[in-house]
Amino acid sequence: MPEFDIVIKDGMIIDGTRAPRIRGDIGIKNGRIARIGRIPASDGKEVIDARGLIVAPGFIDLPHHYDAQLFWDPWLTISGWHGVTSVVIGNCGFGFAPVKPGDEERAMLTMTRTEAIPLAAMKAAMPWDWHTYPEFLDRIERLPKGVNVLPYVPVQSADGLRDGDLSSPRPGACRPTTSIA
Repeated sequence: MPEFDIVIKDGMIIDGTRAPRIRGDIGIKNGRIARIGRIPASDGKEVIDARGLIVAPGFIDLPHHYDAQLFWDPWLTISGWHGVTSVVIGNCGFGFAPVKPGDEERAMLTMTRTEAIPLAAMKAAMPWDWHTYPEFLDRIERLPKGVNVLPYVPVQSADGLRDGDLSSPRPGACRPTTSIA
């Protein structure tokens, strides 16, 4: 009986620890790496031939603003095509929740101005069935995704909800926001 669910055979393994690369196999059991080394193909229920390929941990994409793109492209093309397995949303202080009813377009315009994300694409794809941050997280959870999503609470959205303004910070705008997030 096979010991592993998957055996990835003969790949060039780069483990991300700065250790030298090695040619070897990876045994995966219950969704986790269980062994790295030489593993007979017969020890895997499924065998993936990785000859000529690099096998490495996924990459985390920190600087891109995929907050809206999640709604029309669950693979987050092109990052997902290049080994990115996790993305951060809500970075740089802006995002789509929390948002007051009626301020949805203003939040989208922030992404249009700063990241050149077309307003028409956001309007067509985003259902806006949330206002609070927990509701937004629930919506993101329900979306099909090809990558992991790591959300930050966008500070500008939280300040705008508290202060009633999504413009630049004003004196006193750095009060604690824990009660609205």
